[in-house]
Order: sequence, then structure tokens, then C-alpha cells
Amino acid sequence: MKTYLLSGILFYGIAFSAVAQVKTADAFCTSGVGAPALRQTFVVIDGNVITQDLADGPSPDNTGWRRFAAQFFDARNPTIDQVMAPRERITIAVANSDGSGLTPLFTGCLPTVGKDEAAKLDQETTGMQRFLGNDWRSSNEKAAEDFSRAATISLVQGLTKAKIGATEPAAEFAHGGLIQSLNRAKAYSLSNGLPRLIIYSHLAAYGLPVADTATARAKGRSDAETIAIDLQRVEVDLFTPGKATSEAATEYLKSFFLAAKGKVETIAGEGGVLASNGAPVKITVYQGGISYGADQYPIRMRVARDQNGSVIMSWIEEQSDRLRFSPFSGILNCTGEDTCTFVGDRVFAQIWSDKPGPTPTCEGWMPFGGLRDLSFSTQGDQLTGKIADATCVINGQQDGISFQLQRVPNAVF
Repeated sequence: MKTYLLSGILFYGIAFSAVAQVKTADAFCTSGVGAPALRQTFVVIDGNVITQDLADGPSPDNTGWRRFAAQFFDARNPTIDQVMAPRERITIAVANSDGSGLTPLFTGCLPTVGKDEAAKLDQETTGMQRFLGNDWRSSNEKAAEDFSRAATISLVQGLTKAKIGATEPAAEFAHGGLIQSLNRAKAYSLSNGLPRLIIYSHLAAYGLPVADTATARAKGRSDAETIAIDLQRVEVDLFTPGKATSEAATEYLKSFFLAAKGKVETIAGEGGVLASNGAPVKITVYQGGISYGADQYPIRMRVARDQNGSVIMSWIEEQSDRLRFSPFSGILNCTGEDTCTFVGDRVFAQIWSDKPGPTPTCEGWMPFGGLRDLSFSTQGDQLTGKIADATCVINGQQDGISFQLQRVPNAVF
């Protein structure tokens, strides 16, 4: 049997005639050490960067994307906590290049623990356990090795069912294999945590616009609305093995995914890093009403915060003449578990603007009128908030738009 070494990950010779099945490693999703992770990561490899493996082993042409994927599942790597949370579920899938959907390769929860959890386990470990090699660290190292090997092998076996290879001629981004496959598949369940979508794709292979910022952003929004794609309020991180995307392409991608209910955090080359790795430690869902003059409409909000109090992966959604939604970020200052005040980044709904900059654009189509100042406070199960702006005004409400919400226990949104 041949062995192939790739950046510390072993690729064992696979019998390609065998029927490939999705490997699942769920043993560490729940643990007595700590709570389940509140985020899940979905790594999607665009079929347009994959070539057919050789008859006797992996193709060298597939080294790049396999190395990229490995950084998120190699539980033996001492720096894995820089990209993944303890016990976080990772799913690796191929976006079929013909647009027919996703081919899953592997899913499972990382056998890792946090630093505080590790310190507690060390205190509980006896010298005799260490001497005999049956301490928690020895067991965890073995679990990490098994997990990494299972995921590694799955990246070879699973390709027997995927549709791979570049398509000719290149399609427009919204109608290419990557997005059509994402739109045809229900990739993740929110019950497994807030979703983070990490995409590895040769973006330059698609028809991305070459235009000014306003035209590119309007095109991105229009394309997403035309194909009616809904990514369920996901964080998006885009990586490409090719040349960096142009400014127009970058603005198009941000606008496209925003209209698809996704917030782009990263657009980088193959060797780039995640712009943020903030993992939620608490998620709260609220719902209630928002007032526009004498009219009131339903509204729902997801507030997620990391260990430093930064608000991440958070969204607000309102149903009036149509469904309007926007992500938001800022800082949550808390004096108690449920007594907090939110300080926003003064961008809020301007994230939708076709002309981003210090001067806001106030247009009727923009969610929440393009207002920049989102503020709210929580007291127990109650949330009281306001959306306002010194420049943009909705329906003569110079003082802003108010809303009152109630926490919904165990809600998934």
C-alpha cells in the first residue's frame, strides 16, 4: 500500500472500486468536559478546482484544496484553536461543478477541548494515570489522530461520487456550478450551531463583473434575488487559488451573498487567513414588533456574542411590505447575565449601500431605510431598541424607529 504525505496529513492508498460513503465522527459533539459548540463550519470545495485522482492514489493536482481543507479538521495541530472551536462540527463537501448539488465527504465534531477545560482535566489527572498512559491527554491525542485520518481518507474516497472539473465556457457566478449547487442543497441544520460557510473556489473562472462599485453591487444583489438563494444568515469566507479578485468583483461578491442572507467576512487567496475567528459563546433569539408611524410589523433578532463581548453572527429581520434583513455587529456591555447594552459599529443597514462610504445613502429599497445607528438594551427576557440616523429619516420619524422584543427560549433562527 502506498502512502502519500501532504503537509503532515497521511493519504493512504484507497481502493477506488469500493463504494464511497460519507464518513461521520460524532463522538465528540457532546462531552462531559464542556458544552457543545455553538458554531458549525461547512467547508465547500468548488468542483471546478478538483481533478480526477490517479488509479493508484491521489493526484498531485488536488494537493492544494486538500491541504486547505486539512487546516480545519487536523485536530492534532496545536494551533487548530485559531480556526475552530472546541467540539465544533465540521462538514466537508464538494460543490458539484455541473450545479447538481453538494456531495458530502465528511462530517464530525472535533475532539478538542478549550484551555480552561484542559487545565481542569489536568488537575483531575493522577500521576498513575499519566504513568500508565491512560490519562485524558493520551486518549485525546489518539482520538485526534483517528479523527484526522478518517477525514483525510474521506477527501479521497468521496470524490468517486462528486461531479468535478472545470466547465466550459465559464458561466456567470450566480449561474455557475458553485452557486447552483449551494442553492439546490440544504447544506446545514441550524440545530448544529450557527453556520460558517468556508468556500474554496477558483473565483476568476466565473464571469464576475468589471464595473464601478455601484454597478457591481447592484448586479450582485439583483443576481441573488433572481435565483432566490437563501443561505440562512451564514458567515461567508471565500478563498481562491487563483489571482486576487478585483475591487469590482469583491464588491459584487459582498452584495451577492448579503442578498442571499450571508455576510462575507473574508475574501483572500489560498494562503490567506480568516478575517475573524470569533466563535459564539451565547446566542439569544428575540421577537416582537417594530413601529413605523402608526403601523407595527413583526421583527425577529438573533444576538450572538463571543467570549470578549463582541457581537458576531447576529441578524435582524423584519416583515413589512417584504422581508427585510441585515446583519449587525458591535459590542455588548453586560453588568449581569441578561442586563446588557449594545453599542453598534455605526454601519448597520448601510452595509446594503451601493455607494459605501462616510456619507450614507438613504433609499426606500434598503432594509431599515439604510439607517446606521442600531442600539438596544436587554433586561431579563425583554429587549428594547431603536434604529436611528442623523441623516436618513423614515416616515418623518426623526427620533428613530423603536422596537420591543421578547426572548424566545430554545429558538433556532
